Amino acid sequence: MTGAADGPRVLIVEDEPTLAENLYGYLERQGMAPDVAYDGHGALALLRESVFDVVVLDLGLPGLGGLDVLRAMRRESVLWRPVLVLTARERLEDKLLAFELGAEDYLVKPFSLAEVAARLRVLARRERSGESDSLVLGELRYDPHAQAVTLAGRPLALPRKSVLLLAALMRPPGGLATHARLTAALWPDGPPSDRALHDQVRLLRRRLRAGRGPGIVAEPGRGWRLTPAPDDADGGDAA
Repeated sequence: MTGAADGPRVLIVEDEPTLAENLYGYLERQGMAPDVAYDGHGALALLRESVFDVVVLDLGLPGLGGLDVLRAMRRESVLWRPVLVLTARERLEDKLLAFELGAEDYLVKPFSLAEVAARLRVLARRERSGESDSLVLGELRYDPHAQAVTLAGRPLALPRKSVLLLAALMRPPGGLATHARLTAALWPDGPPSDRALHDQVRLLRRRLRAGRGPGIVAEPGRGWRLTPAPDDADGGDAA
């Protein structure tokens, strides 16, 4: 299937034909341009062939599962698009793993088609509003167009949320990023928990430290800022 609308281009990855057709029809009526893959291998093939703004991904796919699709998308950065996980799996462990692998959003079946469309619009709007100029701090560089991070000229593999967090910390260079601004950048509809942002800061700090990159310094009660000097300790996330 292919959509002919001018709205966000959506790849639906769902193995249940009736559900896939319902999603396709509703999103098309909402002015979006959907396409469908019924398994993980088909999804990766379409991502290599076509350009999409967002992906709706089921986890319980035959053969190559949804989590493996996320891993493959991370390995091939050109395939990466914002992902809304749409699944029957409601365990916290599944949600946390999906977010760790870079999923932007997570909805448990049964769901409202209107809510799916609304969440996809948010993801697509944020994707299309990204700035085109690279952000640089020392040897750290973020290219918003390619959504790629390099450190000392070498690619730095980061989960999707870490990339969003890093981009928000780098705007403006050296400036303070407030708790509210970082939360809005990562979760437009609100964070999944009170500690979610602190956990994301800690994860990004560890990845940057491993590459001898910039540090992340907390200003208690206000927010965080990037500094050229690497962190020497694992603390400092209590903003």
